[in-house]
Amino acid sequence: MQKNEPLLKLENIHVSFPVKKDYPFQKKRFVRAVSDVSLEVFEGETFGLVGESGCGKSTLANTTLGIQKVDSGKIFFDGQELTAMNKKQLNEARRKMQMIFQDPFSSLNPRFSVFDIVSEPLRILGGYTREQMREQAAEMLREVGLSEGDLDRFPSDFSGGQKQRIGIARALILKPKYLVCDEPVSALDVSVHAQILNLLMDLQEKYNITYLFISHNLAVVKRICSRLLVMYFGKTMEYGDVDKIFANPVHPYTRALMSAVFDTDIDSKHERIRLQGEVPSPINPPPGCRFCGRCPEEEPFCKQGEPPLVEIEENHFVSCFKYAKPKTEE
Repeated sequence: MQKNEPLLKLENIHVSFPVKKDYPFQKKRFVRAVSDVSLEVFEGETFGLVGESGCGKSTLANTTLGIQKVDSGKIFFDGQELTAMNKKQLNEARRKMQMIFQDPFSSLNPRFSVFDIVSEPLRILGGYTREQMREQAAEMLREVGLSEGDLDRFPSDFSGGQKQRIGIARALILKPKYLVCDEPVSALDVSVHAQILNLLMDLQEKYNITYLFISHNLAVVKRICSRLLVMYFGKTMEYGDVDKIFANPVHPYTRALMSAVFDTDIDSKHERIRLQGEVPSPINPPPGCRFCGRCPEEEPFCKQGEPPLVEIEENHFVSCFKYAKPKTEE
């Protein structure tokens, strides 16, 4: 892989899930979880993925790990096409990938000791003695701010922040190149958010790890991510450099998300944008732009096909007909 090529590249990814029939001869229906999403993630960067619950963020992230199959589209990782691999090849490629889960309380087996949890990837990989696994597990615990003495304890002995540190140690023990962080601090107390985020940044700098960071907290995304993709209803709304998107949020949905960011400055003027209407059914999405029906700037031409992703400035893209009107309106 050349240095200027992305570590991870998604091309026109589509993912849908079949819906159970209400009666025997009903036509097959599908939930369109991800529709025509493309992105590039470069080695060593933290790429943000934001949007409201149910917009397809976790589904998209799971496709990059090979956990979720795609209906169509291509995924490239480290110069290889994941979507063209067989099971054996995919398992080999996935050694370079790991995931930090949202809830540290349910992602750790309460019957396993910390040693069993952290060393499990090594045990699955094979080729290590118990002494070697214990040595590497102890080293990784020290990396995340715990001690070797914690190896024989159980998850119930730890706080939420400490449990997440154990989860991070488990994810990093194979020294992966790519790590999906699925809202890694959302289930934790606010007081430990900064500690975990600082730990992730320190580990990234030390091991040159690439992060796909999923979050609802745009303040966190602004702080740690270099580029960003805003999703709504399985589609890309805005995409590009974090600083440019925060300085000039173009899509009405992005502006609505930005207005919901908590601000501790009570004297600053902060107008909250409240979206009207309901999120449409993912089985029967609205015609045209997916944001139709809730967009405060909707025009009649917005229902004429899906808007393309257009570049409005360098490394800043938006999917909105205000910037790319359909041909009938030109």
